[in-house]
Amino acid sequence: MNTVEQAITEIVLTQVAAAEKRIMERLSLKKDRSLTFSEACDHLNMSEYTLRNLCKTKRIPFRTIGAEGSKSPRYIFRSNSLDQWIREEEERNYQPS
Repeated sequence: MNTVEQAITEIVLTQVAAAEKRIMERLSLKKDRSLTFSEACDHLNMSEYTLRNLCKTKRIPFRTIGAEGSKSPRYIFRSNSLDQWIREEEERNYQPS
């Protein structure tokens, strides 16, 4: 293989790798959406009691809707924030041997 063919091969390999990276990033992105309390329970596969306690102790990302100091606030969650929270919890709890 001469130097021109080698240069072309190198350029093609670089472009293919860059295109593959862009494709994989697009495939891994999920659409971010707002979740209600019950949808968040389903998304996290946990009980309402557990999720409510995480919200009360502010150990999970959420926002509230309603009057400040309300006894029954309405919790809203972002799916991407919950997914990131799950990853962080897994990393925090993982202890390699």
